[in-house]
Amino acid sequence: MYKSLLLPLSGHDGDADALYVATRLAALHGAHLQVLEMVDLPPPMVHPWGMMPDLATVQSHTELREHGQSRLAALRERLSIETIRWDARVTEALHLSAPRVAAREAFDCDLVVLGGAIGDTLEAAAPREYFAAALFESGCPVLVVPPRCDPVVPMRRVVIAWQPTREAARAVRDALPLLATAKSVDVLAIDDGRGVDVEPSGRRLMEHLRRHGVDASWVARAAGEDSVACRVLEFARLNGAHLVIAGGYGHSRLREWALGGATRELLIAADLPVLYAH
Repeated sequence: MYKSLLLPLSGHDGDADALYVATRLAALHGAHLQVLEMVDLPPPMVHPWGMMPDLATVQSHTELREHGQSRLAALRERLSIETIRWDARVTEALHLSAPRVAAREAFDCDLVVLGGAIGDTLEAAAPREYFAAALFESGCPVLVVPPRCDPVVPMRRVVIAWQPTREAARAVRDALPLLATAKSVDVLAIDDGRGVDVEPSGRRLMEHLRRHGVDASWVARAAGEDSVACRVLEFARLNGAHLVIAGGYGHSRLREWALGGATRELLIAADLPVLYAH
C-alpha cells in the first residue's frame, strides 16, 4: 500500500486530473497526500550600484508569492471536501529549479503524482521537466496523468509494457499496490525485430505477480512498422486499460529525446495514466 503521496502542482493543464487521481488513491490506500503549489522565482539580480537586489526582481518575487498564496487558498478550499489526510503548502524555488525542488520534497514519499501534457509543444516542456526531475532525483515511481484523460480509480485494467530491463522490473515492483486492486493485468511484450526473446522473463514475472495475488495474462505483439510505444498505447486503448506501467529511460534521456525512444513517445502520446520507474 502507498502511505505517502506527493503531488507538485505546476499550474499546467494536467494538474486538475492529477489532483483527482491523487485524492482517489489517497482514499483507496489510506495514504497521506502532500500537495505543493510550486512558485518558480527568477534568480535575484544585483543592482549595478551595489549589492541590493534589483527592484524589478523584488517586485516580481512579491507578485509570484502573492499568486502562489492565492492558488493555495483555492487548493485548500478544494481539498476541504475530502475525507483523506492531506497537507497543502506553497513551495518556492529560487536557487534550484522548481522541478528539482519538487523532486527533493519526495525523498520521504512512496509515489509522485504529476500532471502530464499531450504533444511535443512548448507548453509541454515544463511538465516534462517535472517528470524528468522526479524520475531521476526523487527515488520514487512517478505516475503521470495526462490532461482531460477521464481517469479511473481504482485502476481495474492494467497493461505492463514488459521488457527484461532493470527499469521495467523496478516499475512493476513499484506498481504492486496498484496491481493489487486490478481485475485484469496484461503483461505485454512488443517484438521490435531485434531478436530478443522476452517471453521467458515475462513468464517468470507472471509467476512473481501470482505470489503477490495478482493474476496476469501474457500477450505478445509484433511492432510491425509502428514504434513500441505506439503499439503499447494501441493495445491499451483497444482493451480499455486504465493504466500503463513502464520503465522510464532505459537509454540516456538525451539520447531518447534526440533519437526517439519509448519513454519519449509515451510522454508525448499517452492519453491515459502511465506509471514510470527508473
